Amino acid sequence: MGRETVLSGRYELVEKLGQGGMGTVHRGVDRQLRRTVAVKLLSSQLAHDPQSRARFRREAHAAAALNHPAVATVHDVGEEPHPDGPRPYLVMEYVQGTTLAEVLRDGPLSVAEAIDTACAVLDALGHSHERGIVHRDVKPSNIMLTGPGTVKVLDFGIAKAFTEAATRITGSGAAIGTPAYLSPEQISGAEIDHRADLYAMGCLLHELLTGQTPFRGDSPFAVMHQHLYAEPEPVSRLRPQIPPAVDAVLLRALRKDPAERFTDAGQMRAALADALTQSSVPTARATMPPPEPQGTPSGGRTALRDKFRLSLRPSADSALALLGCLLSVLCARGHLVDTAHFGQVALAAAALGVLTLPWSARLSCAVGWGPVAEAVAVNSPLRRAEFGWHHAYVAIFALLALTALWCLVSAVRSRQSGAGSLVAFWFSATASIWYFLDDLRKLFVFYLLLPLVALATVSRETVAVARRRTRDRRAAGEEPASGVTPPGRRLTATSTRSFRA
Repeated sequence: MGRETVLSGRYELVEKLGQGGMGTVHRGVDRQLRRTVAVKLLSSQLAHDPQSRARFRREAHAAAALNHPAVATVHDVGEEPHPDGPRPYLVMEYVQGTTLAEVLRDGPLSVAEAIDTACAVLDALGHSHERGIVHRDVKPSNIMLTGPGTVKVLDFGIAKAFTEAATRITGSGAAIGTPAYLSPEQISGAEIDHRADLYAMGCLLHELLTGQTPFRGDSPFAVMHQHLYAEPEPVSRLRPQIPPAVDAVLLRALRKDPAERFTDAGQMRAALADALTQSSVPTARATMPPPEPQGTPSGGRTALRDKFRLSLRPSADSALALLGCLLSVLCARGHLVDTAHFGQVALAAAALGVLTLPWSARLSCAVGWGPVAEAVAVNSPLRRAEFGWHHAYVAIFALLALTALWCLVSAVRSRQSGAGSLVAFWFSATASIWYFLDDLRKLFVFYLLLPLVALATVSRETVAVARRRTRDRRAAGEEPASGVTPPGRRLTATSTRSFRA
């Protein structure tokens, strides 16, 4: 290796382990402390600018202050004289293990193992974020698996030094990193904070679950364009056994606007842990307590409490459902439909909507918004009494009836939401009914339609729960009994390789 065999008269470079965009990694020996270390010689991009080298030293010193089992420890930072300019280098602990990039060559992990690994990485990121250090280059090659459920996250602080060096040298805020894991704000050159790491974690978890990143293209520019403007495909479409709760976590982590993502790594980790708990996906992570037996009263209360806590989290659908229930109460108290029974039906629908909201916002909308739409239709001039049977108006309300049918089918078939479709159904359906059946006695048609829609929604939700439990059972049994190792194999410390770039 020539003049680079020994750095600063102390670190002997024994073996080149890998090379990446930020430099080369060597297995070395610290002659003073007589221990094996990993030495990263940084790219010449930092070698020609004294301010960039000083900034790199500050970032490396900050990263050296991190003290967490999942963070590769930084031992030293220095510069080696070179004809082309001083070469910065970083001395880190030597980690025996396998990078996630190498593991993913054999296919995706199991659902439980992928989430378990992501939670371990989020622990490390949470520790660094609390100390003001943003990684900026979270990707599979920067994460080492050192055993079942244990990881080491590498290269803290280096990506920031490279980004600032590129800005100073080129005069642009060019994005430094791997395009497949860059957040939109990194690509656009906006201000970066810890939420950029959470976006990269969403990309990483997507790859752990499916074997591919959320955005792919023929060129880095095509991939970065998708990060800015395209919406990711739900992972459950690529791998049906993935629970919907995991889908929701990923979609939130991959929001374009940082304000719409998780507020910190701890919140994202808690959401993933909840997804495991709610979906009954098995995990070998020792830090997660085993569930209590379902037959015990305390276990039943805990499961019920967890279920309601998850359902009552603020969301657009739950807010829409509550608004419908409130409007139903106001319609009843305002006597907008002057019949003997409508006020009672509206109050009952509002109460039922509130009671069913913890279980299903979709069902709450189906019940709560019905009386509201009916009150609007009864008091609307868009009725046959106003227009008669003129063919133009018949066509309008026939199309409204078709719209109502389409909205109902869309609400039933929707996998993620459907509450908005149910609201649209009620307003288009009641308007159509009151054109064709403009008779107050036909109000009972609405009374019949209300429980039918509610029953249809209950049936749909029940089927969804049954399918989810079936997927969970399949996920729990995806390890075959034979000796063949599936894509979601159990990782062991014996299948390890040397530290990679």
